[in-house]
Amino acid sequence: MSGSPNSYLFKYDWTKPVVIEPIVRIKPELGIQVTVNMEGTNQARATEAYAGAGMFRGFEIFLRNKPAPDVIMLTSRECGICGEHHQFIERIAQEMAMGGYAPPPLGLETIILANDAAMVYDATVHLTALGGPDWSSLFFKIAGYYPPEIYQLAQQTPISNVLELSEAFPNGAPSELKFSGVTMKTVADIMDGLVPIIGAIWLEGAYVWRIMHEAEVLYYLRIPHPISMVPGGIGVPATVENLQRYLQRLIDGTAYAKKQVAYWEVLNLFLNDYGNNFGVQAYYDKNFDNLGFAEMGNRPGNFVSYGQSDVSEAPSVTPSSTPVSPYDGTYENMGDWGRARVVKPGLVIQTSPNSPPTLVTNSLIDINLGIREFVESSFYDDWVNNPQVPSEVSGISEDPIGNPVSPYHPWKKWTIPSPQARGYPFGSGNSMGKYSWAVSPRIVPYANHKPTMNSFFNVEADPQAVMWAQVLQPQAPHPIYTANYPSAGIQITYNSNQQSVTWNLPKTVSARIALPPELQGEIDITYVSPWALSSKLSNGSITVVTNAVERMRARAHECALDAGGAWIGWFSALKYLTQGQTVVSRGNQYDWTYKANTSNGVALGVGMKEAPRGAQYHSEVIAPGSGPTTPTINPQQIQPTTVNSGPRVTGSYQDVIGTIGPFSLLAQNGGAGTFEEVIQGNPAYNIQGVPKLTVTPFDQWDGFEFAATLRSFDPCFVCGVHVVLPNGKVRYISLGAPIDLAESVKAFYKFAMRVK
Repeated sequence: MSGSPNSYLFKYDWTKPVVIEPIVRIKPELGIQVTVNMEGTNQARATEAYAGAGMFRGFEIFLRNKPAPDVIMLTSRECGICGEHHQFIERIAQEMAMGGYAPPPLGLETIILANDAAMVYDATVHLTALGGPDWSSLFFKIAGYYPPEIYQLAQQTPISNVLELSEAFPNGAPSELKFSGVTMKTVADIMDGLVPIIGAIWLEGAYVWRIMHEAEVLYYLRIPHPISMVPGGIGVPATVENLQRYLQRLIDGTAYAKKQVAYWEVLNLFLNDYGNNFGVQAYYDKNFDNLGFAEMGNRPGNFVSYGQSDVSEAPSVTPSSTPVSPYDGTYENMGDWGRARVVKPGLVIQTSPNSPPTLVTNSLIDINLGIREFVESSFYDDWVNNPQVPSEVSGISEDPIGNPVSPYHPWKKWTIPSPQARGYPFGSGNSMGKYSWAVSPRIVPYANHKPTMNSFFNVEADPQAVMWAQVLQPQAPHPIYTANYPSAGIQITYNSNQQSVTWNLPKTVSARIALPPELQGEIDITYVSPWALSSKLSNGSITVVTNAVERMRARAHECALDAGGAWIGWFSALKYLTQGQTVVSRGNQYDWTYKANTSNGVALGVGMKEAPRGAQYHSEVIAPGSGPTTPTINPQQIQPTTVNSGPRVTGSYQDVIGTIGPFSLLAQNGGAGTFEEVIQGNPAYNIQGVPKLTVTPFDQWDGFEFAATLRSFDPCFVCGVHVVLPNGKVRYISLGAPIDLAESVKAFYKFAMRVK
């Protein structure tokens, strides 16, 4: 160990590729191999990255031939953090395979109440405790990962000065914030508040995690493995008593979500400093000759969002030509009921580095038809023309409404593991160059159920993708579009000309969550895209699609939008109760009938929605039949982290639409996946790799920026990493700093007693 007596940093040899593994609590377990290049004095930049998932879980194999009613429960076991979201979309997939076995209106809204509480809970955990501490004073003034000069600038910068540049609060921005009894007036106060366990934001966030978990459990009964949600409904009625218990928690959760938007607006505008208003950019111009945080984790604007928060009553929309409908669980109406969701779906593509991203489609049918999976760099055998694949799967030729289905679509994918040595560098241990257990999801753009090109894209699945999909709804010829949800009086306005979305949240006066007067009443919240924001603040000299801090800001806004979905669900449920509608479920597993909906005589279904990490997908091929013994034939899943961690794809493939291959600009980048691209950059889009942002001596630098960049995607904290040096030795470091836990626990319980 080198450095000062208090240092816990090791010396590393960065002249060869270094493997950072495992980046824990990311599913699947992830290792990143990074090659860096020296640029000037004490400056490094990643030039190449490989993302390797290190674990094969086998769910797609052991769920085969399981009774479909069992699968609805087993899928929640895929994750110990957000298993309820797996079960939610498996429910949709099975309802679709039954021909549209949708829950009764009150049942659907009850499910949405639980779902949206889970979304608010998980986003808050990430922003305050899992990813948020990366931007705390812990890493500026204690651990030394970022320059202490930035923290000194933060001490001199009032919150009010930063929020003058924000468009998030059109009704008026706060000049100060209060968390856990601590008044915050400067950016440094916010950084201090994010220090784990003892920070005021962390402590108040812990209260919100608890109450939103409680709100979720009111209806799911157990999490992350619900025991009440099944195809066709839920087993817990949304009684007046339960709605009252939920309301108490929703008020506090919404109040916190308002403040959460505010402090992430502050951190984002300060650290990215697009207009060089706070001295942060000037510091990096002088010392590192880069854009600092503004280029940390940049990548092209290719995103996918499935939307979330289904509704039993479609919103009124302007223009009325936009087709929307209540959720009915059918494939043929999936485009319409997907657009009716509170959080809208969208495939966003940037075909030129000089032009902003554009919305290709907001139809879930189009997005589903465009999905492809490849195993070029993964430890699996190809299933196309493979005799192992049963005819019930290989014979699928079209979707339930007659559109051709790609041989690389999940309905036709057959999971065939092929374990091999990965080696170092990644892929050197086998003749095929394979290095990951993650497959490579890619998307061919479709519109109106037809491909728009014969190229596929690696896309980003996370809250940044969600918010890009919102700000581009629906583009020309109707660039300004509104959706009004009458039961709650919540209206969402989309302006693709300005790349913004605005929605309102109700009045929230809480004895437990202190709000400044500007945020207490009914307020509007506006999210503006990074492209529009950076261009406006820099007078057009900088155009950013996304970066690590922008992903955090986007998550804060999505959390507030999910809170709006919860309010819509709450008022809708109350309306149904006052009308005497009390039914929450259509029946039990003995009533379930899976119906053939293709020429191949099988029942197909897909479940697609946003989970806390991003776009989550389940597909099902189920045998026709009724009752609890009807078998599944081919359950397949694509998790958001799989979308992001999918390794390289460079080849061309024969498809139902002709020969397809990587989009030309992406092909120049070695066909890299999203995690790989976000570290190494993409020269074809004029995006360089993640730079070294610290003043740590280079021989002690441990690549913290790479871990923080990946962590910006995912609500899982890298508690520690193993760094495997080229000589084969392994060193363990903890990405934290010494804290007196005894005093921290006392502080936590003191606050908990005050707010319980």
